[in-house]
Amino acid sequence: MPSSKQEEILENFDHIELDEHEIEYALYKAREAKHYQLKREAYNEKLRSDRSVKKYTADQLLLKFKEFWAADGYNLPIIMNLCYYFSGDAMFGGDLNKGLLLVGGVGVGKSTMMTFFRQNQVFSYRMISCREIESDFSNEGEKGVKTCSYNLPISTNSNPFGHQEIGFCFDDLGTEANAKHFGHEKNVMAEIILNRYDNKLDYRATHITTNLTADEIKTQYGSRVTDRMKEMFNLIVFNKDAKSRRL
Repeated sequence: MPSSKQEEILENFDHIELDEHEIEYALYKAREAKHYQLKREAYNEKLRSDRSVKKYTADQLLLKFKEFWAADGYNLPIIMNLCYYFSGDAMFGGDLNKGLLLVGGVGVGKSTMMTFFRQNQVFSYRMISCREIESDFSNEGEKGVKTCSYNLPISTNSNPFGHQEIGFCFDDLGTEANAKHFGHEKNVMAEIILNRYDNKLDYRATHITTNLTADEIKTQYGSRVTDRMKEMFNLIVFNKDAKSRRL
């Protein structure tokens, strides 16, 4: 048998009449609710619109970079090339569908440059040092390796370009050692690079800075990793005469 509560829900209220003031108030509340609904929809549409039009040209990025960090004669061509890349400009001297591998001496500005471009209209990313990843594996095991083997999901409201996920820039490749966790030794960066390749992530979501030469990378990480890196990255080499800015 239906409960009294069910009977109450199913009861027909057509016999109840509303007076003029009650009808007027009900209509007022309905219009008020609709008004705020439309305002919320307009606000959300504005946010989407603002994100969709947030684009910078290479020249605009260069001006912003110069406000952030003074460019010297050695590095200006590289900075301009990065501005082309992160604005999606065909003037970039490489493949716009690949990531970046910045190779240069200590202190020439590789990390600083990539820090500036972390939030960009092509594919935003998180900066993380390879030594930090080594330390994470030593302390927590596979967790850090797995995290860096995929892109990171984010709220679109936290990124000015509306990205739903961000990639990684692995800073100072080669400064980490083979990490050990409870006696288990692993070349963490070799595994992460191979994982990101095998997971078929957008190449533009992965960048690397390093002081190592091509031969040193092959010696430390093996030919399989270097072969994958050739597919994944544009090689950007700093002038050997570029001075360290740390002096």
